[in-house]
Amino acid sequence: MNHDLRLRVEGAYPERLLQRCLTRGARFARVRRTGQRTLILDTDERSAEIVLALCKRYGLNHRVLRHGGLSALLQGLRSRWTLALGLILCAALCWGFLSRIWIIDVAFTGPDAALGSASALRSCIAEQGLKPGMAASAVDAELLQKRLLAEAGDYSFIGVRVQGIRLLVEASPEVPAPEVYEISRARDLVARQDGVVESVTVHSGEASVRPGDTVRRGQTLIRGEEDRSKEETNPVSALGEVIARCWYEGGAQGPLEKRIVTPTGRSESECRLELLGFSMPITECAGYASEKLDAEILPVVGLFLPLEVVRTTHIEVEEHSEDVDEAALKAYLTALARAELQAKLAADGIDYELASAWEDVSRAEGMLRVRAVYEIYTDIAASRDVLSEEVNETWKTVR
Repeated sequence: MNHDLRLRVEGAYPERLLQRCLTRGARFARVRRTGQRTLILDTDERSAEIVLALCKRYGLNHRVLRHGGLSALLQGLRSRWTLALGLILCAALCWGFLSRIWIIDVAFTGPDAALGSASALRSCIAEQGLKPGMAASAVDAELLQKRLLAEAGDYSFIGVRVQGIRLLVEASPEVPAPEVYEISRARDLVARQDGVVESVTVHSGEASVRPGDTVRRGQTLIRGEEDRSKEETNPVSALGEVIARCWYEGGAQGPLEKRIVTPTGRSESECRLELLGFSMPITECAGYASEKLDAEILPVVGLFLPLEVVRTTHIEVEEHSEDVDEAALKAYLTALARAELQAKLAADGIDYELASAWEDVSRAEGMLRVRAVYEIYTDIAASRDVLSEEVNETWKTVR
């Protein structure tokens, strides 16, 4: 029962007045006697009307000491409607300001941070459609990170974070080491990745494959030797190009149904005292089979003794599934798959010529899967030292 009204009643026989009020259906949260002829009553509006009517009928002194609750709040808002309107307008302006990106910062990290070009990276960000004033909900940090890594240039790392009204892009420039070619040092050229050989050009050494061959990563392409005579060979540093047709792919998946949680309107609360990790329940409730929790912490003593009351509200919810927009989901997953594919190409740091591109869409176990594939032509010939370094870098990344 709400006890938003507090009344003071004075009379010769206040007990009789209280008995008559109870007979007429009045209910009281608290009754206190402050004098021989005085009662303090905490009650609701309906019961207060009964008490005031009897006081007027019998000529008893009465006074409203406190008037609270929703009705009092509404009455106060009616009398100060301009204040309420101003608060609503201020809240709307704050929400509109804080839900948008107003600052776009670019920061370079790593030992070669001085080599980064902020203007070039900002231009690439602008090409992605990002500008101050856009909605923060429209920024997909994961997708933007993959696109920048694929299109911004030679960066070993690019990270994107949304921090309130600020979009922070962190990048680490990559400085490739020049390859040192020693003609007198014997070496083979091997395949840095799988592919189908399209052409072989040998500058020094002897070819081990020909067009049309399928090669695996690490397979010898050009041997580091030349015929010195019919019976002897001379070790050399192999040099040449092996153009192969290779495939890169990226994938993404998402659920075809989304989970909807709706409150039923029922709720229960429980309280407990907590002090230095110890907890003592004050009130308890059973809760619901399907619920969400809303906790509120109220300090009791302050900073000197960390005693606090934790009030937990159990809100009953209903869960059901709803089909998503498959066309929109497909477009989103396709963009993610392409971005992942381009990020893989950028991470390998190879020059290539695009032959064809396509996407495969499949559905299984309530998920929509999109696979994006690039068919490219690239030079796959590399020394074993370069291949070993790539393997070591990949192993460090995995660990």
